[in-house]
Amino acid sequence: MPHDNHVIDHINKDVDTLLMDGVYSRSDAREYYLNMTKDWEDPNPDSVISMHEGVRVVRDDYITGSKVRGGDFMISQLPEHIDTIVYCQPRFGLAGVSIIEVAKRHNKKVVLFMPSSKKISHHQACCIERGAEPHFVRIAAMPNLKLAAEKWTAERPNAFYVPLGLKHEHVTAGFVKAASKIKEPDVVWTVLSTGVLHRALQIAWPNAKFHGVAVARNMKAGEVGHDRIISHPLAFTQSVKEKDMPPFPCIGEYDAKGWAPAVRYAKNNPDKDVLFWNVGAEPKLNDETLYDSVDSYRDWKKNV
Repeated sequence: MPHDNHVIDHINKDVDTLLMDGVYSRSDAREYYLNMTKDWEDPNPDSVISMHEGVRVVRDDYITGSKVRGGDFMISQLPEHIDTIVYCQPRFGLAGVSIIEVAKRHNKKVVLFMPSSKKISHHQACCIERGAEPHFVRIAAMPNLKLAAEKWTAERPNAFYVPLGLKHEHVTAGFVKAASKIKEPDVVWTVLSTGVLHRALQIAWPNAKFHGVAVARNMKAGEVGHDRIISHPLAFTQSVKEKDMPPFPCIGEYDAKGWAPAVRYAKNNPDKDVLFWNVGAEPKLNDETLYDSVDSYRDWKKNV
């Protein structure tokens, strides 16, 4: 599989970067992020927790997705002259719809750079339906899309580029605050793409043991924080079979891939409080004509 060559260095870069200046110790990281958000309250409802097959599940499928939590703090801290949020939306992922919801709350528009294709995906269609301005680019790999989005943003002083996966200190801080309202478990299972949520939970729950399931790519230096990571055999664009879906709304290409190993672990360790974080459910698309009406194809000579 293409995503089974991870860098295992036992470093959580969202903690260890604080150590470099010699001011914060590892144990201070949680307070550092909580202090950052002391004047901010998550406008979303507290996470719902339910029990399934011996696993405590964080049910952010009740909201648009977990990223609206950290995303709200990030966007709330932007200067007033910023009126446009820019992001690279892959074919799968709830970041786009989450950013749109938060941006509307703060009266900002959203521009999404998307890989060119013959037909847009369900998640991309939902973003367009909810008001995002799409920019399609023919690319060989996601880093090329990132460069295009960054260049477009740099030419506009009123725009703010959000890194892939919402890799931003303020997003981490928002996640830490949200997770700190939940009782710390013994063991945590999450699915990893960029690892932003996974690293934030390690900060919020410093005494828990973490396991990760990589579903999209190889994890880079500082992105995991430990060595308990496995790779799901399916490609990122492939969903688990219907019979393997969790007993709650979930993304088949994403969190569903971490459910089976979490349940197996809980059954083998009945004395442990095992928690699984579900980042969201499939967003609803009302206008299915968008699949055919949106022209998302670009040739190499016309990347506009």
